[in-house]
Amino acid sequence: MTEKCKEKKEDEYHRRSFEGLAPLTREIRNITRPILGARGFSEVDILESWSDMVGEDLAQGIFPEKLTFERDSRTHGTLHVKSAGGAFAMLFEHQKERVIERINCYFGYPAVSHIKIRQGSLKLPIKQKTVLPRHLTSSEEQELWRRVASIEDAELRQKAFEVGVAMMLKEKK
Repeated sequence: MTEKCKEKKEDEYHRRSFEGLAPLTREIRNITRPILGARGFSEVDILESWSDMVGEDLAQGIFPEKLTFERDSRTHGTLHVKSAGGAFAMLFEHQKERVIERINCYFGYPAVSHIKIRQGSLKLPIKQKTVLPRHLTSSEEQELWRRVASIEDAELRQKAFEVGVAMMLKEKK
């Protein structure tokens, strides 16, 4: 690591330090490092940034399992991933080179040269049902317009109406 990088990390650490409770992230990394190290993940960065590296859509159905290297080497490894099914595996296969490039760009050195895909079952995240927002009834809307009608400035009257709508909808929940 260059001197400039070390100074930057030290400056960042001192800016973040404070008295009181210690940041939990540092402790979690210390706890998970031995576990993930056994799987080839020397840093949790690949797991934390997986959706950024492969894209949100693929990250839902492809998950990194382990990263293996040749003996006495920490470059040009093989990333083993698990696919939730054939569709995800096929999509990932077509984007493998781009993913390798993005991972290596993220780390700043050729960490990965090959990717092996294994199909199996993954617990896919359950998508929450989107709740359509409720709208005001016409009588509620008329009452709100009556209340803000005394405001002379048209722009301010419109903003007051919008705030009133938000407050009334929040009360109904």
